[in-house]
Amino acid sequence: MTHRSSRLAAFALATCFGTGAQAATFIVGSGTGCTHGTIQSAINAANNAAGADTIRLTRSLTYAAEANTINTGQELTIEGGYATCTQASPDTTSTTVSGLGGAHAPVFTISAPLGALIRLSRLTISGGDVDGSGNGGGIMFTGDGIVEITDSLITQNIAGYGGGIFVKGTGSHTELVLGANTVVGNNTARYSGGGVYAQGVEMSMTDAGNGSIMLNKAQGLGGIGGYGGGVYVYAADRPSYAYIGSGAPIFGAIYGNQALYGGGVAVGSAGSDAAELQLFTTDPTRQAFLGYNTASNKGGGIHASNAKSVVRLWNAVIDNNDAPDGAAVYLASAAGFYANFAGMHPVASGCSVGTDCGRISNNVADTGSSPGAIIHGESGSPIQFGNPPTTSLPDPRGGMVIRDNVAGSVIDGAGATNIIRSIIGNNTTSSDLIKQTGQTLTVYDSTIAGNTIGGGSAILRTASSNVGIERAILWQPGSTSWSHSGGSLTIDRTDASENGSLGGGFAAYTFDPLFIDPAHGDYGLRAGSGAIDFAMAGLNQDRDAFGRLRNVDLPNADNPGTRDIGALERPAVLPLVLNGDFDPNDLRLWDTVTAGTTTRDATQNASGAANSGSAHVTRTNPANGQETQGVSQCIHLPAPGTYALNGWGRGTGSNIVLGDKARLRWEYRGTGGLNCNVGVPVASGWLDLSSSTTWHRPAQPALIEVTPADWGNSPSIKVILTAVETPGAIGSTNAWFDGITLDVIPANDVIFANGFD
Repeated sequence: MTHRSSRLAAFALATCFGTGAQAATFIVGSGTGCTHGTIQSAINAANNAAGADTIRLTRSLTYAAEANTINTGQELTIEGGYATCTQASPDTTSTTVSGLGGAHAPVFTISAPLGALIRLSRLTISGGDVDGSGNGGGIMFTGDGIVEITDSLITQNIAGYGGGIFVKGTGSHTELVLGANTVVGNNTARYSGGGVYAQGVEMSMTDAGNGSIMLNKAQGLGGIGGYGGGVYVYAADRPSYAYIGSGAPIFGAIYGNQALYGGGVAVGSAGSDAAELQLFTTDPTRQAFLGYNTASNKGGGIHASNAKSVVRLWNAVIDNNDAPDGAAVYLASAAGFYANFAGMHPVASGCSVGTDCGRISNNVADTGSSPGAIIHGESGSPIQFGNPPTTSLPDPRGGMVIRDNVAGSVIDGAGATNIIRSIIGNNTTSSDLIKQTGQTLTVYDSTIAGNTIGGGSAILRTASSNVGIERAILWQPGSTSWSHSGGSLTIDRTDASENGSLGGGFAAYTFDPLFIDPAHGDYGLRAGSGAIDFAMAGLNQDRDAFGRLRNVDLPNADNPGTRDIGALERPAVLPLVLNGDFDPNDLRLWDTVTAGTTTRDATQNASGAANSGSAHVTRTNPANGQETQGVSQCIHLPAPGTYALNGWGRGTGSNIVLGDKARLRWEYRGTGGLNCNVGVPVASGWLDLSSSTTWHRPAQPALIEVTPADWGNSPSIKVILTAVETPGAIGSTNAWFDGITLDVIPANDVIFANGFD
């Protein structure tokens, strides 16, 4: 199938130059200027008029018990937004067309052969009621033409299939276009396709605006159907595709739907033709969102039913979905799932460098004693995150982040599973984190860390699977890295909290990767991490999980490579101090030295975001000259060199009265350990920032020279925020700190370039 833009352009040319017929306008309503008193009579008149016609539905009539039929091969627009028949241009109030009280039929039954273009605009279509297994409560469309719906609401309709909209293609050109500001919501299918049932069609919802498919149900009465609470993409006689973009800013594209299988979307095929869902970002300011959907059986977010059923995601979020198994995605019978893999749709928007390129987050698969997986793939179902690192072209997209989910396992696969430049963190599982049965499992350039894994379970558990792990970080202290029966392991340049199961040696190492802030899901590497430049450069200029270029060679005294392992490449040595501006609403990444003395003060600020606050160290009734060490930060160093410590400070004094001082103390240890507290400091000192109530940053920082002779196996500088009680000052000690930095001299990150670059 071709994409809508090319088809509509061809249709427009045919309309302009093919017939030359004059367009006609018919106005439905009561009073002056009206041409028809019913919708159907206006449709009949348009059928008999050549050329592109328009029917205006005014609010001077109430449209109830409607069951209209459109059968035309021409271009026809039916639009609301008119209060009276004399109103020259539409307003923003839609016209309601209701089927309540009428026949058990769709509100609009549309037959549109090849060449037809039917536009519905500024309408609320509701109250359609089709008996039993009938199709299309609000709209039933068959044919090989195009139906385009914009600025409309399809709601409170019911049918056997396609509660809101049912479309069945009779040829290879059928299209359903849900345009800007169109919502399909609160519809019910007794069997499948609560919001939309799309069979043998190219369906698209990619225009900007407030479009959403939300709060629909596919009941599956009597155990029949129950597929696709929001959308059922189904292929029988011909292929079927759904292209879904960013959707509404608040609810996203697919929100709050319910079904037995595929609460948000179900994808299925009854023969050799493909059925495919593509979910991707079209508005760069917001990622495509599929969330808060529920399946009572399988596939809370998405369900795909067989080998001809495919799901493709680019820069998309699957969030807060629920099902007993496959809370985010369930793949049955060799169905395929691909995220950020291969080429994007022509109207898709790439990811912003420095952010994730999609998430699977906050989904729940929990049924008590036997919870399922977040992503479940049956036998032969491929699961792919990211392009292989051997791709021959630079890839501007980042990777997937799988976080904050609750389930038995995060991934339970039985087809080839490839986890590439992805982060799997902060999930909670009652069993093994990732399970794989048969076929291959690969983990490349990825980070798996910070998850809560059930007791006695493993990070990876495989049966008869060949496993490949390269340039990865598997950091789950207390859990076995790999438990297996049969299969082989290929591993290289990997850091694991437990490496005995991986063979140890020069392939699987064990050292703390020094993540930036794992408690808050930040699995970037601190500057002193041994994972930096731990591997040789790749053959291609590929990207990390946040879309940043790999192979950034940083000064590092210990590792001779140029490529970081794990999902994230550190782009520069700086910043060394973390949360030095105290911008979050807490003192994260700073450790308490003296309990109860340090708080974040939102009323004082010298650097960072406006009104972002500072750290306040205070103590009641101190002795004259007494120092109060409030909080500290342990900074692991990348290489010998000269470091410059500085920051903003303020105290309590003035030009006349002496005040308490804000002081930075520092300690250097060559073998200080993870917490910078092993042994005595090799060197120490301090820098007074200010004793005045005015914020001040010294012109000359404290210079800390770390020589190769002083370099140890865990070199570090501890920075301590210290308030000093000035003799003669009255009351408690008070000092404020902001914008704390530890820079490198020279500032271009070159550290001892003659021997330690």
